[in-house]
Amino acid sequence: MKIVLKIVILLTLSATLIQAQQYWQKVNSPTSKTLSKCHFVDSLYGWAAGDSGTVVHTSNGGVGWVLQNTGIDYYSIDDIFFINRSTGWALCNDFLFTGTIVLRTTNGGNVWTNYRYPDSTKVWNVVYFLNPQTGFLTGFSGLFYKTTNSGINWFETYLDTSYCPLIYGLQKTRMYFINDNTGFACGGQIDIQGMMWKTTDAGLNWKTYCVSAEPLYDVKAVSPTKIIATGGDFEYGMNITVSYDAGETWNTDVTGIFGRGRSLAFRTPSELWVPMDFSQTFAVSLDSGRIGSPWQDIRAEDSTGVIAAVFLSPTLGWAFGTKGNILKYNPSVIGIGNNEQVPEAFTLSQNYPNPFNPETIIGYTLNTGGIVKIDIFDVSGKLEASLENVYRPAGYHEVKWSAADLASGVYFYRITFGTGSITKKMMLLK
Repeated sequence: MKIVLKIVILLTLSATLIQAQQYWQKVNSPTSKTLSKCHFVDSLYGWAAGDSGTVVHTSNGGVGWVLQNTGIDYYSIDDIFFINRSTGWALCNDFLFTGTIVLRTTNGGNVWTNYRYPDSTKVWNVVYFLNPQTGFLTGFSGLFYKTTNSGINWFETYLDTSYCPLIYGLQKTRMYFINDNTGFACGGQIDIQGMMWKTTDAGLNWKTYCVSAEPLYDVKAVSPTKIIATGGDFEYGMNITVSYDAGETWNTDVTGIFGRGRSLAFRTPSELWVPMDFSQTFAVSLDSGRIGSPWQDIRAEDSTGVIAAVFLSPTLGWAFGTKGNILKYNPSVIGIGNNEQVPEAFTLSQNYPNPFNPETIIGYTLNTGGIVKIDIFDVSGKLEASLENVYRPAGYHEVKWSAADLASGVYFYRITFGTGSITKKMMLLK
């Protein structure tokens, strides 16, 4: 049955595949090694990593890419994460019971140091940091570990398996936080289970959810309540898993697109590109990956197996894959649809509840990662609080503010990002 289904998918693919190489253009790469992970902190500084300890870096918006020396020659970089232009971490494993190798840099990757994680029974392949001090490790060992001192020490957090018992130890593949408290992780195992994990207390406790038949490889927040993940396998193709209630329940759709969805790259809030790995295509949604909506196949440049992708703005996108290929989105071809509006680089939501007493939540969405600053002012212009002054990745984020010590009245909150700012009004009623 699986073989027949695979043949049907291949025939459908050959009949419907859109030949659209103009959407992506190949650029010079300093390596021929497969690149499977990428991370950008802004439109200029980015890294991609993959086979044989390979890390490539740009500091000029992709005009040029250079190969960095990690000191790792034989093992793949499983994950890479930077909190700013200087400080970053990477992970690799040899799976010979000698422990995960943790790499760290404080100068943008010009020099990488590494050490063996002391517990060789733990296999970490996902790293994520909220700020330079607070970060997380997870992977094959079924656990989440947290640090509050930049990775000098790590401690185990609690994993609630009651929602999905017995198989909680399956591999985790990606982590994503909406804010300092609420985060998600995805993973699973081919032909066994696709899974999600959720925390609402800064990673101290995690709930486990069984959500799909096949593993998931990336997760993003579209809004405070809409969370989307993608994955799939070699036979049934790409799947999309979506929650509309902040991760409490999940819906899964098998898209019929041949390949595995490896990462989620939103060019705009509605246009989503998913690199499809070995099938050498992108899957594209013009409806934010909504369950039941159609997907299109876009062939990758030069038969590249595309594994990782990111958009830093609606006109600046990067993709990475096999043979060291680096692809840049072609800004002369904006979108697949004909009636598209390009959004601003960031948006600021109205706080909720509003009016409030004494706590409220401020949400905002970034089209690229960068330093975000959020300040609170009274009607006279006096600064009452500074809520954010930290790097945040692209996507939706929110921050809670308590005005317990302030008097009732009108207050203003301002977000500053890059060279722009937005200010909105809110009402405190006690």
